[in-house]
Amino acid sequence: MESTFAVPDRVRRPGGRTADITRRVNDAVLQLLAEGGLETCTFAAVAERAEVERSTLYRRYGDRWAMMIDAILEFAAREAAAVSLGSFAEDLRFLLDRMAKILATPIGPALWSLGAALRAGSAPEHRARFWATRLTQILPIVELAKKRGELAPDVDAEEVFAFAAGHVHFRMLVVGERVGSATIDRIVDCVCRLYCKPRRSVEMEPAIAATEE
Repeated sequence: MESTFAVPDRVRRPGGRTADITRRVNDAVLQLLAEGGLETCTFAAVAERAEVERSTLYRRYGDRWAMMIDAILEFAAREAAAVSLGSFAEDLRFLLDRMAKILATPIGPALWSLGAALRAGSAPEHRARFWATRLTQILPIVELAKKRGELAPDVDAEEVFAFAAGHVHFRMLVVGERVGSATIDRIVDCVCRLYCKPRRSVEMEPAIAATEE
């Protein structure tokens, strides 16, 4: 079956055969997840698609959950990496826009399914790693905003991410709504009103006393 999910072209990284195998395995996992979800992503199917020995996958990952999580985390780190555009609002807007676009592809349902399976008790040894890595998307943005003075030093990055990303997931997964730029603008505006420091008011010039005639 031909993949319905096109893995983005990427520059071949150095590292020789090991890096090449990793790239092929990750691409195969993402394609299979997009085509048929978690059930289709077996060691046998990935080995065939990636053209590697099944024994290689067993040695590397131990179980298929580790294999899927590694592929998804690498994909997320590449496709939704934090960037600095000069302000917390713009950085957050960029991150949420990338997230919404990824979730709108065939890989989106697979991401939700994997998260639900881990939450329900599948592969508990991998659950903490999966969710902790999600936080790395927001941490650089929050830290830069604190240095710029846009956020207070005690602002919790996880709380900010839960509010912002949770809104995107709710709209797409629960409501079934397409999340476009207008929705993202509203989310960013809400986050900024809740967590950003108010801008300093412009100091007014002192009133000029009336001169006596």
